[in-house]
Amino acid sequence: MTVVESENRVGSPAVHRAARVLTELATHDEPLSVSELSRLLELPKSSLADIVGVLVGEEMVVRDLDAGVRLGDRIRRIARGLVGGTTLLEVFPRACAEARSLEGRTLVLAVLLDLDAAYLAVRPGSRPLPLTLRAGVRLPAWSTGTGRALLSALPHEVVERMHLGAVPDSPSGHPFRLGALLDATALARQRGYASNAELGEMDLAGTGAVVPGPRGCVAAVGSVMDVAQLGEVDPEEDAAAVRALAGRLAELIGD
Repeated sequence: MTVVESENRVGSPAVHRAARVLTELATHDEPLSVSELSRLLELPKSSLADIVGVLVGEEMVVRDLDAGVRLGDRIRRIARGLVGGTTLLEVFPRACAEARSLEGRTLVLAVLLDLDAAYLAVRPGSRPLPLTLRAGVRLPAWSTGTGRALLSALPHEVVERMHLGAVPDSPSGHPFRLGALLDATALARQRGYASNAELGEMDLAGTGAVVPGPRGCVAAVGSVMDVAQLGEVDPEEDAAAVRALAGRLAELIGD
């Protein structure tokens, strides 16, 4: 996105810039300096410094001892609201580390936002993927394994009604077919996990399972691989491991 495109949007340019700062910080595990943010976002350092100062005052970001900037505790409190107020984001790294059968695999945690699967946390795998998945990435739920798992937690008629209007396009150009989605979510409800292996969206194959909470689905966890790896993995074993990870997360947030 260019600076001109951002500032032509309706609303305050400063608000749009602040949103871009938060989005950029969410994609990095390490703090970023104002200079680095200026380069990545192609924005003037002077205006960025002012925006960062306001975000620090609002506890949206914090500065470390080297003047690097990272997301603050207020963002984490907001993110907790997306997972039912649970500690899911905090326990996700621990549960991934315990999932020995998924060692080396890219693991994701996502929630449903509108018709998208929005990734809140990603544990990178040992092998690069065709698409780099990071926290903040959104993909059409109908085209991803994790998104299909999230949709499977909803009643059949609700999923159908949600997709009767405009549906997000597949980034890979796969045509949306409502009947195929309804069949996929019905199958996911039956067997306890979802897959998009037949689509290979963005050359990725995902297996997802719902993380249950006291009041229903909290999120979904998924295993993602390059479609070229499909022949190396037993799909039933992969599904069992993802379901076990979802169950472990449910245990941890219930403790």
